[in-house]
Amino acid sequence: MRKWKSRLLAAIVISGMAVVSTGCSTFGGILGAAPGAANAAATTAPTPTPSTTLAFDSVFTDFGSVHPVVPIGDNLELQLDVWTEQKTHEWYTTANKKFSFVISVFDRAVAADAPFAQKRPVYMSNVTVTATTSTTGGTSATPFVLNLDPVTTTLDPEALRSDAGLLITSPKGGFQLESNTIGVLTDDTYGLVLDFSMTITVDAIGGVGGSAAGTRSVVHQPIRVAIFQPPAPTTIEGKVQ
Repeated sequence: MRKWKSRLLAAIVISGMAVVSTGCSTFGGILGAAPGAANAAATTAPTPTPSTTLAFDSVFTDFGSVHPVVPIGDNLELQLDVWTEQKTHEWYTTANKKFSFVISVFDRAVAADAPFAQKRPVYMSNVTVTATTSTTGGTSATPFVLNLDPVTTTLDPEALRSDAGLLITSPKGGFQLESNTIGVLTDDTYGLVLDFSMTITVDAIGGVGGSAAGTRSVVHQPIRVAIFQPPAPTTIEGKVQ
C-alpha cells in the first residue's frame, strides 16, 4: 500500500513539473522572447534599402548657399559666395531660378584685423557666368550667359577702382550681383553647371590704386546645381490647384 502511495505521489510531482514547464513557455510569449531568441531574430532581419541619391551631384544644400574658396597665391584666397532665392529642391524645369553671388579676396598672410594697407590688393576686370545643362537625352544647352565689367556694373557708390579693375580685397573691396535669372529648361534637364570665370590681377606694387602690371590670371569655379521636375498638381473638391 505504501509503495502504491509512493508511486502515486511521484506521478503527481512529475505531472506538476510538466505543467510548470508548459506555463513557462506560455509566459515567455507574453513577456517577450528570451535574449537568445531576440539576437537570432536580429541577425535574420532584412537589410534596409539604401536611400536614392540625386542623379546630379549638386553642391547646394537645401538652404541654397555655397562658399567655395580658390587659392590664388601664397596665403591669398578668392571666395565665391553663391545663394539662391528658392530652396534648391524647388529649382524646377518650369520655374524661373534666381541666384545671387559675391566675390571677395582674403589675404591670410596678415591678421584679419590688420590695417588694410598691409593687405595685398587684388582687382577684378571681368566676370563671366555660363550655365550649361545636363539632360537625359544627352544634349546640352547654355540657357544663361553673363559677361560684364565689374567696374561699370557694381552697385557700390564708394567702390575702389584702378586701371586693373575693381578692388575685391576684403574688407574694403568686393563685388556683388543679385537676382540673376535662369528661365524655363527642357523637360529632360536634371542638372546644370554654373561656371564662374573671373579675370583678376594681384597688384605687385601694393596699396590701393595700383596698376595692371601685377600678376593677371583667369580663375574658374564651377557650381553644380540639380534640376527637378515640378510637382504634380493636386485636386481639391474637383478643382486642380
